[in-house]
Amino acid sequence: MGGVGEPGGGPAQLGATLPTFRWEQIRPHNLPGDKWLVIERRVYDISRWAQRHPGGSRLIGHHGAEDATDAFHAFHQDLNFVRKFLQPLLIGELAPEEPSQDGPQNAQLIEDFRALRQAVEDMKLFEAKPTFFAFLLGHILAMEMLAWLIVYLLGPGWVPSTLAALILAVSQAQSWCLQHDLGHTSIFRKSRWNHVAQQFVMGQLKGFSAHWWNFRHFQHHAKPNIFHKDPDVTVAPVFLLGESSVEYGKKKRRYLPYNHQHLYFFLIGPPLLTLVNFEVENLAYMLVCMQWMDLLWAASFYARFLFSYIPFYGVPGALFLFVAVRVLESHWFVWITQMNHIPKEIGHEKHRDWASSQLAATCNVEPSVFLDWFSGHLNFQIEHHLFPTMPRHNYRRVAPLVKALCAKHGLSYEVKPFLTALVDIIGSLKKSGNMWLEAYLHQ
Repeated sequence: MGGVGEPGGGPAQLGATLPTFRWEQIRPHNLPGDKWLVIERRVYDISRWAQRHPGGSRLIGHHGAEDATDAFHAFHQDLNFVRKFLQPLLIGELAPEEPSQDGPQNAQLIEDFRALRQAVEDMKLFEAKPTFFAFLLGHILAMEMLAWLIVYLLGPGWVPSTLAALILAVSQAQSWCLQHDLGHTSIFRKSRWNHVAQQFVMGQLKGFSAHWWNFRHFQHHAKPNIFHKDPDVTVAPVFLLGESSVEYGKKKRRYLPYNHQHLYFFLIGPPLLTLVNFEVENLAYMLVCMQWMDLLWAASFYARFLFSYIPFYGVPGALFLFVAVRVLESHWFVWITQMNHIPKEIGHEKHRDWASSQLAATCNVEPSVFLDWFSGHLNFQIEHHLFPTMPRHNYRRVAPLVKALCAKHGLSYEVKPFLTALVDIIGSLKKSGNMWLEAYLHQ
């Protein structure tokens, strides 16, 4: 082994003895233009390469100066292929006396989780069933056609229009789920096929950018419920969640009546997330990042939708139908995706190991045939977060193994009834609002 390395020594030469680093040397390299990370005890300087990272510089940057081994395994299918990109970035390795993780982490838990992942791979639970996902795509297309046929055969009255809007909203919700599977590369063996199929589903069937979704969603998976790293909980000053409640209270910040946020949530949360926030954020991303292919795919969705319904409703009526569908699907999106996260721990970076960080931010909802379908298997949020590339039809099989791991290490494996999970969203918002009010009045 070489001596202790000096920061900024440059990429290691192939075949040369690698310099070694201590964690105290690695910790300072977590700045915007200076990022190191550790994977399998090897130290990489990603400072310049981060901008070229397919998942975005923010995603990989969130693991700066950390052991990113489990995240590396969680996000990538073909590890040998990805390692080819890492090799030129290699600058050294951890000194022999250094632990594999920095800070007070549970080494036995990390070892057991990695053994569990290997067992899951041996059980072939990362292999998808083509017929399962073919059925999902088929039933989405069938619902799109059924909605149009209802209006075509029964006319644009209120009853057929309402029925068509409901069917289209369910179709849009299921399209969210399918593109989510593709974004996590959990359907096809080749990443490229997943990405192309995701562009079709997200663009042509939904009118959104696949790159925009992956940009924000992968950050959520990397650091769930962590402020400024998970976009899903970085929602202040509109809503205050977790630790931000007390912080805003102590600083006397009152942009909205946060002690009533559990009430105004019903007005601006579920109804408007997809219709307003996602539409604006998505369009801005495509324009700023010059994702022209995504823009064309999104335009094809709007062209198809308007071409299909303007003959029945005219332009104003077709636009009203579009808004109605977006509002309905927005309700589904907010309640289904947040029932597993909002009631859990939300705060600043704690630098936990992969398994602990995912378990602290997620819970499950009791499974059923209907809920598995309706939620896109997101009721198995724990399993999904631990193994994001796993096809969702295998969550039921891996769940007992995850539960056993949690029991061994005294970790919470929380499973709630569906209605309880929904009510807990409101309860969590109310609790955060009260925490803000108490800090606001007593500091």
